[in-house]
Amino acid sequence: MGFLDDQMLVQQIRAGDEQAFVTLIRRYERSLATLIRDRIGAVDAVEDVLQETLVHAWSGLRERAPRHVRAWLYQVARNRCADYLRSAQRREQFVESEALSTMINRMGVPTARQHRAAEDVIGAFDHVPEKERAALRSFYLDGLSIAEIAARHRCPPGTIKRRLSHGRDMVRSELGVTTNRRSMAMSAESRPGKKAFPELRPDITIEKSTGTPFSIDFRELAWWFIVPEIGDRVRWADYEPARDGTAWKLTEEKTATASRRAIIHGRECVEIEIEELHHKDREGLLPLNHDPDDIARHTRFWGRLTETEVQWLAVESMKSDGTRELLTSLDEDFGWDWGMSSRHVEAKGFLSEQPDGRLTKNPDAPQVFSHGLYTVRIGERTFECMRVFDIDEDASERAVLVMAYITRAGRTILFRRYNGNLWGKRENPPHSWGVEMTWEEDLPHTDRLVIDCVKYVHHYDVLTDEACGIRK
Repeated sequence: MGFLDDQMLVQQIRAGDEQAFVTLIRRYERSLATLIRDRIGAVDAVEDVLQETLVHAWSGLRERAPRHVRAWLYQVARNRCADYLRSAQRREQFVESEALSTMINRMGVPTARQHRAAEDVIGAFDHVPEKERAALRSFYLDGLSIAEIAARHRCPPGTIKRRLSHGRDMVRSELGVTTNRRSMAMSAESRPGKKAFPELRPDITIEKSTGTPFSIDFRELAWWFIVPEIGDRVRWADYEPARDGTAWKLTEEKTATASRRAIIHGRECVEIEIEELHHKDREGLLPLNHDPDDIARHTRFWGRLTETEVQWLAVESMKSDGTRELLTSLDEDFGWDWGMSSRHVEAKGFLSEQPDGRLTKNPDAPQVFSHGLYTVRIGERTFECMRVFDIDEDASERAVLVMAYITRAGRTILFRRYNGNLWGKRENPPHSWGVEMTWEEDLPHTDRLVIDCVKYVHHYDVLTDEACGIRK
């Protein structure tokens, strides 16, 4: 058979052509297996879940012709992963890895479960601006990939990601649903008797070292600085710059404690208790939406270490009305905000520096990588660290960048957050973060970093207890 596109193959499958199904599956088998592996975190079960995915796909394609076959197959795989993770008995019957045609003939499939009614969500799309609405409909209703939507609208994939992110936030707001992101403030009570972080950030100097760079076994949940192992405990503080550039002021303190073992969706993990205390912001005001008499809140995380990865499994936070909200790895978009990261971070020349100080990222660079050995002095304390970057694949002025300094022990000493010049800014006033359009205007005295022609503005610093020499 000559090359047939997905839709042609589906038409043949609906007529009972098993070889057409084999051809279609071979086209996506590797990416389906990767998706399943990332979802269930159990390598020895990937083949089982993949085989069930194929069985359900065969049954489904006999009854319908999805508009976007690849997206539909991925959704079938996600549903099978959810079934696997919810099952207390895991897979009771092992499916042998035989020829697909044989498997199709001998196995039956129950009718697929119906998705929960989503009329209210689709209705909320109508209250979203046109660009965000078009992205939401293309992605969630038409099943297009981000790359396909970007091609249709003739814009970069990063733009589509932002529109989807903004659109989801607007839909959640319309429906009265809250969400949790790493940047959200979830405050907690301060414990008496602990040595406090200084109100003003200590002086920091960073110099490139002539020593030999080292690889990092990065076991922390990025970027919450805690290792998901019983007994680990870490404190850290956020510092924001005063508008006049004269000082960096303490705005938040956090404590993380890996307290007990747990099981989330059948996976052993560690429960981590988080305490957060909000101070006045850089202009001497309490953070927005916080009552001065009630600024302390608690939250918990669940994470685990594998031989190669650090994985987030669940996040619990307290909502403004006092109820608790739990998100897990089975929830939609959990991976966008939490997900997993590789433990092995190496310096392999992923950045190149221009004479004017601008940086260029190699196309094959991972999202998190190290570049350069540095001597970091914080107050009177000195550390030898690798400089680590966390950069989105699609760099843009509406993205963020992390620069962290990590010791040989794999512990973060200094974390620096940089905002793309338009991150969080609306296209028209009033703006999300004040009256200025850009972060350059908002923070005129802080550092700038240019990577792949995108300008990032230094927003705030985080110092850990080890950096400041205080007890945990």
